[in-house]
Amino acid sequence: MIVPDRFMDLNMSTLRISSLILKQLKRNRMMKYDKLLDNLVGKEGEGVRFVFLPALSLLYLLGKVEYHIKTDSIEVLR
Repeated sequence: MIVPDRFMDLNMSTLRISSLILKQLKRNRMMKYDKLLDNLVGKEGEGVRFVFLPALSLLYLLGKVEYHIKTDSIEVLR
């Protein structure tokens, strides 16, 4: 959920995880889906697995990332 409530862990919000995804992709420009997810899980914990796909979908809808089906990778758009 994008709008926080008082019970929500803001460290695992969609907006924060989206910013972490962009930070990773700006360093590497293109990353495989699994490697990107594993990097974030390693840094932030297992809770990222539940928020990763909604955060990635948000970035895709905003036109910030592109998914390449042949290589199963995510690319940041400049």
